[in-house]
Amino acid sequence: MEKAGSPADASTLIYLAKAEAFELAWKCVGRLAVPPSVWRESVEAGDRKGAVEVARIRLAHESGLVRRVQLSTRTATRAREIAARYLLGSGESEVLALGGRGGRVIVDEGRATRVAESLGLVPVSTLFLPVLGAARGRLGEPSAVELLRRLAGITGARADVTILLERLIRRNSR
Repeated sequence: MEKAGSPADASTLIYLAKAEAFELAWKCVGRLAVPPSVWRESVEAGDRKGAVEVARIRLAHESGLVRRVQLSTRTATRAREIAARYLLGSGESEVLALGGRGGRVIVDEGRATRVAESLGLVPVSTLFLPVLGAARGRLGEPSAVELLRRLAGITGARADVTILLERLIRRNSR
């Protein structure tokens, strides 16, 4: 399967939509790759609930910032194995199955993060995206700090974590 971007879970899509930050996220890590279960959880289930962020996710998809990906038979089998072995949901399991060895996956659930590490993947939380953007020189310090603060408010991040990440942004922007 062709690499479609950084695999991302449903929480990531929802947080970025609420923060109106898909373009900034694209600057940080490029296009987000969304497997079928993540799309169902964030968009289709969101539609049924009347979630306002669904329109923003669809717009990000239409503009190419988010790409829906289909799983090969092999990847789908791997996702089911990950789900069964580690007791993860289908969305997180599909995201992890899409990540190649040493590849980055964007996940916000604690267990998925630990499983990603055990599988040799590099888990990145949505809240960490502004730090990556600043470190890569793709986001200036003011934009990275603003994105961090928006995401922190939406995710309910602890103040000490937000302060630490802001320090990393400022250090990486020098």
